[in-house]
Amino acid sequence: MTQRRSKGQAREELVVQAATQMIAERGLANVRVSDVAARAGMSVGHVTYYFPSKAALLMRAIRQSEGSLADQVGIEIQRVRDPWKRLDRLVELSASTGPSDPGWLLWFEVWSNAGLDPEIARVHDELDGAWRAVLADVLRYGCDKGAFEVDDPIRAASVLSALIDGLSIRLTLGSAGLTRKDLLRLCHDAAEAQLRPARSTQGRAARDA
Repeated sequence: MTQRRSKGQAREELVVQAATQMIAERGLANVRVSDVAARAGMSVGHVTYYFPSKAALLMRAIRQSEGSLADQVGIEIQRVRDPWKRLDRLVELSASTGPSDPGWLLWFEVWSNAGLDPEIARVHDELDGAWRAVLADVLRYGCDKGAFEVDDPIRAASVLSALIDGLSIRLTLGSAGLTRKDLLRLCHDAAEAQLRPARSTQGRAARDA
């Protein structure tokens, strides 16, 4: 029984990997179940056994993508003791890496389908809320350490998250005049303006720049 379950999990993982790649490459509307099956090296019946619809594939793909990111974030940011460096590292891990970033292309598909599919909308709200909660925790950490001054970390996280999302969309689309370095600098500058760092922190940030 255990061996059978492991084999089933391995097959499901192959389907998810294939779907993730193809959705990022073509967009959900242009991906057929038969395409996913061919890339995964299995029959259409096997794919539909695990995922009865393309929407189910999309939801699993974005959950897996975000789960992998969450695991990496959880490990890496705990190693960073300085509040500003911890916040910068979180932005580095979560923001787009450049044009056609696969993780962000998946999010494009989630956004475009969430308005028509309540279940995709629910998954979107769940994952987006979890990300903002991580950001809010980092802001609380900075407040506890005396590096940040903000009355409402949840509200501040919403504002910063919207900025990261907006700039990441532009970078993923290859907007002219925006580089990843620009994105990270803009996010840091906006955080400084919103979190009202103490004078000593501002001075250190100026020296680091």
